[in-house]
Amino acid sequence: MVGSANSTGPMMNSTIAFVTFLKSEAEAAESRAKTLYAQADKLIQDHNLQAHFSSPPNKRGRKTKKSNDNKKRKKQKLTGYTLFMKETNSTVRENNPKLGTSEIVSTVAQMWNEKTDEQKQEWKSKADEINAKANVDEETDKTKPSKGEGDNEEGNETADTFDEKTSEVV
Repeated sequence: MVGSANSTGPMMNSTIAFVTFLKSEAEAAESRAKTLYAQADKLIQDHNLQAHFSSPPNKRGRKTKKSNDNKKRKKQKLTGYTLFMKETNSTVRENNPKLGTSEIVSTVAQMWNEKTDEQKQEWKSKADEINAKANVDEETDKTKPSKGEGDNEEGNETADTFDEKTSEVV
């Protein structure tokens, strides 16, 4: 790995600056798109073109797969930095309501970079605890039998099943 999360060198600073730039460009593009849609809607209204544009415009973007694999996918592990970001982001936003998203992310990133290694280790330990608990919960879910699974000793009747709504064995 070229740069680590702990490094605060020029490569990390330039990466943070680039990410901040990309986010601000995305925000500007979203703002411009809203303006263009508003102008188009006004023209449609002014020239009575509703019949030609009755369906909403297709938004471009990534297409998502429609499958049940999402339940099987593992969640990305939480890091000390991401936990710090989640918990600190709202506080920075409340204290600086005029800042945009990219400025808030930059501020929180700067706060992380100013932390000592011991303080960062505390956040990493908290994240490890959360990840360990999530792994235990995930393993527990895998061992639960699904509805209607299995037969009784006779082999000709279905075994008792677990009713998730009432949390009882039926």
